[in-house]
Amino acid sequence: MAKFSYKAKKGLDQTFEGTIEAENQDEALNKIIAQGLFPISITEAVIAKEEPKKTPRVKKISRKIGSSEILTFTQKLTTLIRAKVELLSSLKILYEQTENSRLQEIILEIYNATKEGKTFSESLSHFPNVFSPLLVNIVRAGEASGRLDSSLEQISEFLSRQEALKTKVRVALAYPTLLFFVGVASIFVLINFVVPRLKPIFESLRNQLPLITKIILQISMLSNKTWWIILGIIALVVFILYEKKGSSFLNSFIKKIRNGIPIFKRLAMSQELAHFSQALALLLKSGVPALKSLEVSTPTIEDTKLRRGLENVCKDVSRGESLSKSMGYQTNLPNFFTKMIAVGEESGRLTEVLDEISHSYTQQIESDIALITSLLEPILILVLGLILGSIVLAILLPTFQITQFVH
Repeated sequence: MAKFSYKAKKGLDQTFEGTIEAENQDEALNKIIAQGLFPISITEAVIAKEEPKKTPRVKKISRKIGSSEILTFTQKLTTLIRAKVELLSSLKILYEQTENSRLQEIILEIYNATKEGKTFSESLSHFPNVFSPLLVNIVRAGEASGRLDSSLEQISEFLSRQEALKTKVRVALAYPTLLFFVGVASIFVLINFVVPRLKPIFESLRNQLPLITKIILQISMLSNKTWWIILGIIALVVFILYEKKGSSFLNSFIKKIRNGIPIFKRLAMSQELAHFSQALALLLKSGVPALKSLEVSTPTIEDTKLRRGLENVCKDVSRGESLSKSMGYQTNLPNFFTKMIAVGEESGRLTEVLDEISHSYTQQIESDIALITSLLEPILILVLGLILGSIVLAILLPTFQITQFVH
């Protein structure tokens, strides 16, 4: 087997360079054409006398890269490709500019794999923990049509919408979270530092102490002895939750709690349907066939029952069944969703209808988040106020008794 260096084009804008192994130049030519490339030049590679370097293996990164980092990577790559910079040169620039060492390692592996003749989508597919099948298939469709820049732009818009929604949730929960931690810190200080200092004063009353004061004193004594154990347990629980984040056990436990509260259950379903409809619309826009788009979008659903139903829908559609009819009896999707799909099928505007569905559920999500935060704040204030008020009352009542006794 000999090695041949080649230069080939794909579409009007993309140029690829790499090496390929073949018995002769004709076989090398056929292999390049089989990859969907148009050869410009093929020459036998000159083998250096020194020991060749090992090609870095494409590695599976176990730690997940943040969605915001993937968005930044996609946006920058889109800008470079739009500016007519070659793909390999673009990846090299991004490798040099990326600060995250894990993402930098991934970009290097993608660069090496693409340089050796693999398509960009194939290189991305080696990192399923970072680049989902959804993104890989959109890139593959862009490569097939010669419009990689358009595909990357669509991915950037999709990820931007997802990130914007996450940001809205974080912003909405920021104040209740701050309120909770300030309240807990205040209770901790009162119980462990204020109440113990007043204990000698209260001992003069002995059996005349109010019941609430006795309870708070007992809690304070117990907390004083064990507060470091409690903090250690809390830290351990937080660490375990962080390490087990994404595990099936933890996810199922969270789902059970979430499904027990109607508004959280509705919010989760709205998120699922908004994401699914966005993903399906994006794949269809990119030119991915309808059945393949449905098969790629289905795994984005986290709800097990709904995902299994959609897998059955894929089988029905492959046999020629209508998408909306199959969704109607194979899944527990809302009537609004299936009827809108039926309208899209009948009018031939399925992509536009899916965008409308996504927009509708996104508005529902924003409305539910506003409702949850508007309820959460007064509930937190009420609960923390009752606890802090009880502690203050437990301190003031004996003080009034001592004052009356002195008089």
